[in-house]
Amino acid sequence: MMRFARSVVRRGDVLPGSMGADLLAKVESGEVRREECPALMIDYLAPSLDTTISAIASALWLLATHPDQWQALRADPSLVPNAVNEVVRVESPLRAFSRWVAADTEVAGTPLRRGSRVVVLYASANRDERVWDRPDDVDVTRDASQQLGFGQGVHGCAGQGLARLETQAILRSLLERVDRLELTGPATWGRNNIIHSLDRLPLRLVPVQEAAR
Repeated sequence: MMRFARSVVRRGDVLPGSMGADLLAKVESGEVRREECPALMIDYLAPSLDTTISAIASALWLLATHPDQWQALRADPSLVPNAVNEVVRVESPLRAFSRWVAADTEVAGTPLRRGSRVVVLYASANRDERVWDRPDDVDVTRDASQQLGFGQGVHGCAGQGLARLETQAILRSLLERVDRLELTGPATWGRNNIIHSLDRLPLRLVPVQEAAR
């Protein structure tokens, strides 16, 4: 992906009005260094793929292993947005991200000096028992809107609206057609320091018509 991003920047092969075009315009105006562009492009490209795919796969895995939650969604599809937040809370697609400390501060008794680099562990925060009741339980009726899987504030994911729409659309489509989700073998989680995702998810979707026989 880095090779692709570098070739795009080198050739200037971007669509007019696109994020890439805006970025290259910043290079021409001197606001951004050209060598920074490939990494900045990947910051938009990678999350639009890996993390959304991970969230959708995690949703299917959680709902297959918690059939009561699938049935709760079937009984009340209005819970789908809740369910997406709960999936991202329980199986945060992005494990962590680093940030630079902007000013001297203190977090939970630990002093952090300006200019220090810290790692924000989204997956840990999303299961913090000081914030969440029964943090390890999956509950699609829970208000998990404060989960940090999409970041927060000015550091919120720019594409989270699209990611939510995609995941919700898939779940709603399945709810109309599928009676239950069944694992047909063990799921395999990938090894990655940043992205939390499934490498393998053997799944059988039992259609509503088949279940009614």
